[in-house]
Amino acid sequence: MKIIFLDIDGVLNPIHYMTAIGKMWKASFEEIKSHDEFGQFFFYQNCDALKKIVDETGAKIVISSTWRMSGLEEMRRLWKNRNLSGEIIGITPTEQEVVKCGEAEFYDMVCRGMEISHWIKHNNFTGNYVIIDDTPDMLKNQEPFFIKTNEYVGLTNKDAIKAISILNKSTPNK
Repeated sequence: MKIIFLDIDGVLNPIHYMTAIGKMWKASFEEIKSHDEFGQFFFYQNCDALKKIVDETGAKIVISSTWRMSGLEEMRRLWKNRNLSGEIIGITPTEQEVVKCGEAEFYDMVCRGMEISHWIKHNNFTGNYVIIDDTPDMLKNQEPFFIKTNEYVGLTNKDAIKAISILNKSTPNK
């Protein structure tokens, strides 16, 4: 199995897009639809790049974004309602869950990489994975599997090609 640990803001929802669509929504006196019941719409080109990764690797998705706080079923509902590519199979744990398991002493010591590491360990995952995020708070051993997006433009085709290469390696990530 192959996994994409996926952030959302700065990846599928880049800053320039969020700013522009927000201004368009206000300027249109709320006529232009910028969001739905889940929040702001994601930029279609970033979603196309994610689709390319999923189509060429068969990878499943684990949400590592703060959007995960709405819960696994809500994330699955969002994916289905917006017709997004990929199957969401999980969400990473919160800082509290990582601390509760004794993997960190304090909440402020927990980085996103620790949450991902916790998910990998507690799901006995041994396949290939890639982490796509605009924030570099990963563990040192995760760096070869990490793609840092530009938060202003999100997931690009170039990022997608790199992710595909990582996921399609013949030996699993360690």
